[in-house]
Amino acid sequence: MRRMFLFLASVCFACFARAAEIAIIAHEPGYTTSLATHLQRWLKEQAVPSELATPAEMDAVLKDAKLAFLVGFHAPSAEEFSSIESYRRRGGRLVVFHSGSERLAKLMGVKLLGYAEAKRPGQWSRMDFNADFLEGCPKSIRQSSGVLQRAEPARGGRSRTIAIWCDRSGKPTGDVAWIASPAGYWMTHVLLADGDEDLKSQLLGAFTGSVAPRLWSVDGLRAKMAAESEAAKTFAMRQKRRPGEIHAVWDHAGTGLYPGDWPRTIRFLKSHGVTDLFVNVGGAGFAHYRSGVLPRSKICESEGDQLAKCIAAAKGSGIRVHAWLLCFNATRSSPETLETFRRRGWRLKARDGRLTEYLDPSCAAVRSHILKAVDEIVRNYRPDGIHLDFVRWYEKSEKPSDAADVITKFVAEAKRHVPRPGVFSVAVLGKYPACVASVGQDWEGWTDAGIADYVVPMDYTGDSTKFESFLKQHASRPGSVRKTIIGIGVTANESRLTPVQVINQLRLMRKYGFAGAALFDLDTVLEKKILPYLRLGMW
Repeated sequence: MRRMFLFLASVCFACFARAAEIAIIAHEPGYTTSLATHLQRWLKEQAVPSELATPAEMDAVLKDAKLAFLVGFHAPSAEEFSSIESYRRRGGRLVVFHSGSERLAKLMGVKLLGYAEAKRPGQWSRMDFNADFLEGCPKSIRQSSGVLQRAEPARGGRSRTIAIWCDRSGKPTGDVAWIASPAGYWMTHVLLADGDEDLKSQLLGAFTGSVAPRLWSVDGLRAKMAAESEAAKTFAMRQKRRPGEIHAVWDHAGTGLYPGDWPRTIRFLKSHGVTDLFVNVGGAGFAHYRSGVLPRSKICESEGDQLAKCIAAAKGSGIRVHAWLLCFNATRSSPETLETFRRRGWRLKARDGRLTEYLDPSCAAVRSHILKAVDEIVRNYRPDGIHLDFVRWYEKSEKPSDAADVITKFVAEAKRHVPRPGVFSVAVLGKYPACVASVGQDWEGWTDAGIADYVVPMDYTGDSTKFESFLKQHASRPGSVRKTIIGIGVTANESRLTPVQVINQLRLMRKYGFAGAALFDLDTVLEKKILPYLRLGMW
């Protein structure tokens, strides 16, 4: 009888899952699915249940759906389009992202204008909405998009523009961001997890409320936000500061919280207890500073030397600036630079023979290239520290038997290029000792040998039990604890943390006596949702 009950319960649960009113269809694995999981997470934050599916599962998932998000449907097949068209005939509404399909555009009441790439950094940095078109819609959402599938409302229909793109200064660009029609909503790019995620979550809630009011309402959102804020505030105010602790943040963009205004960024960080800033100013294939070694980026050419501006703004603030360099990863290089690396024989091959965007750590010319950049920064800028990242092999590449020794020798050599009083630190994978075999990072050995002032294990997880297991492993050698800064993934791919979760992870970090913590990443979530709570007591 018990087995029968469990069987029936599982069947009922499966039926309920398939009857989700909100569907998300990811066209293919990889990047598209990653974007789709962000949508599902944002909907979950609004207490909206949804189902994530593949095109093969589309007919079953769309059967009872009232709203369907289509991610990666640049050119749907005839069979896929037939399913979408059938869904629309039944009254289903769609949210379509970055599509180049003329048939899909026509179905949605949209006219395509062609693909476009940004001509300057920050060209498309904010979406401004006609907030009165839909209850609960945000007035504006920050997002840096580099490409668009440009579009406008089709003539003669009931489609209309509901949001336009603005540049970094807030000036409208004339490009449409969102279109609304009786068929649903159309975006000329995709929603990225790069800032204003709370507002993106709210936008998806508003879309949901427009087709299923019982699932989402403005009043419900306000009550939820007020309760969460009060609970977090009460908890945050009970915390105490710890003198001498390192309070670091990573700035992945390398342009600060307010691009073009480093003094404002530094003032904000100072007022919120930050002591150290890891600012991403370069890598093997790019430089946001005036480099004579690395190819200068568009940001450097159009907006100036970011490292010089950051250091100048931080002078006298008490915040230590660490120049963050990506070493054996060239993913932020231009196609031309990647081709140059290929011709030089610098790029690693994966085990399947595919050429990757990682560089070969065993190549002396590659190591020399990176060390020259370190020398240049130390000589010309004198930052408070050098912070190296991607000091590792590509996990899926062929590696020599001495792979770990190659990386260790490079770290030791890099340390010699950072004279005192400069601080030398390295971001590392947190899963030790597995990372020794997988990517050649024997970072506990580095601290034992004194070839790194600090290691920063990226312990990105929202699971407190797993997080503490990482800390126990790091603390197994008491002599290295004060040389370890714990990396916390506030807005990492692996984790998205609430203020309470961040505080709890910081409390665990202190329990084991580590030197401090580094928060990833310096974005609007950290600005609006995390640091204001840490300032109430923890930092």
